[in-house]
Amino acid sequence: MAVTNLSDVTSSLETLLKENIERRLGNMVTVNTSSVSPLDVSPMGHMVNVFLFHFHPEGKQSIHENSAIDPPVPASFSKPVTLYYHLTAHHNASNEPHLIEQDLLGHALATLLDYPQLNDERFIGGTQVFETNLTDEGNEFELEVVVKSDNEALTVWAGYEGGAIRPSLYFKVKNVKLQPEMPTSLASPILTIGKLVVPNMGPKLFSMQSTVTASFPSVDGPIDRQFKKSPAELYLGAAPTDLDFTLKGASIDQFVGVDLSVPVGNTTETLRVDFTDNAPHGWAIRTERTGVVITFASSVERLVSGVPTLLALEPGPAQLGVTKTEYLEREGAQVPVEIPSNRIAFTLNPHIASITPTVPRRFRIDLDGDYDLNAMAPPGAHSAFIRLAVGGTVIEVVDNLGALTDGQCAISGARSLDFILPTATDDTTLAYVQLWVRDSVSQPFWIGSV
Repeated sequence: MAVTNLSDVTSSLETLLKENIERRLGNMVTVNTSSVSPLDVSPMGHMVNVFLFHFHPEGKQSIHENSAIDPPVPASFSKPVTLYYHLTAHHNASNEPHLIEQDLLGHALATLLDYPQLNDERFIGGTQVFETNLTDEGNEFELEVVVKSDNEALTVWAGYEGGAIRPSLYFKVKNVKLQPEMPTSLASPILTIGKLVVPNMGPKLFSMQSTVTASFPSVDGPIDRQFKKSPAELYLGAAPTDLDFTLKGASIDQFVGVDLSVPVGNTTETLRVDFTDNAPHGWAIRTERTGVVITFASSVERLVSGVPTLLALEPGPAQLGVTKTEYLEREGAQVPVEIPSNRIAFTLNPHIASITPTVPRRFRIDLDGDYDLNAMAPPGAHSAFIRLAVGGTVIEVVDNLGALTDGQCAISGARSLDFILPTATDDTTLAYVQLWVRDSVSQPFWIGSV
């Protein structure tokens, strides 16, 4: 049970508050977080600030993990501390920001009361709360709201030079144990890293999260809203803001190898992504505080019989795994050994670019991406591959575009489909469109008027 950096505790609290408040608000807003002094906050929309204003040792130090540590000096003991936080809410995008801030404080208080304990197993909406450095260490933190009287709360603000009074919450995190120093010796010998064992059991993936943006119709025009997706969903050909996947796990960084298993026709292909060769196509990988961020594209280049060949990604179920290279000493030489992670499932989804009327009651759906529906669809069985619903009514998928009639749909191009509304459907009424390709559904889309 050990914490090397106290900042990891603070970052985990930010994740807890952000993810749970967004969940409580139906993922309709993006909650921002920071951890600076309340006087130094740069206000943003829906911001929660958690400021560590005090901490102290608590309880008796104990030998870390192994009673065989020798000598038993204080430096080799864990150091339990309690952290005290001052939580404030800030909002700068409303005529009445103080009301939004009060709402945020209410959701923050509910979060602290609903999650009094944090450990490796705490996930919210598929996102792990703990920072990577805190995982696999047996950490079990206790959260407790600190109740202050009105006079005590006002006194806190008087301590901030020039500070104006704001409504606040105070809480503490207990059972935080600082990492002890490594012992100078153990009662028993240990194996040498690099000769017979590796430093860890390899990378571990916890979750993968993405976003999708949808344009909601309104009387004032379309309103764009972005939603989080976990498990992740890649909408092929979507805007760059929806092509980043955040990968959370242990022992992972931007230098891991990334392996994909993707649908190709009626088979599955597994490939290693070379981010250098694929940079011109839009692929990238980087390490951020929230995890490893992978930027996807609609096509990926890989070697086929030694020749670089571009593969257009197709809608359908997919998997991602990573590998990390460790070095073992064999006969005096350093030998690289690849250690794979577990694999995480995600989906590749069709992304609707537009739906336009071609003749009265007949519409064409144009899709983004680089794949070809004609090449993907099984001959004589397009309905087993594609499904379409308009306004809650299922549209029949047929193979013959030339014989299309009311209530039917057919492939009309590499990434286009034509459909005719059922006879009883009003073509001017607002209707929600859902398109499935290999059971992967498109982003929310509407036709008609409000």
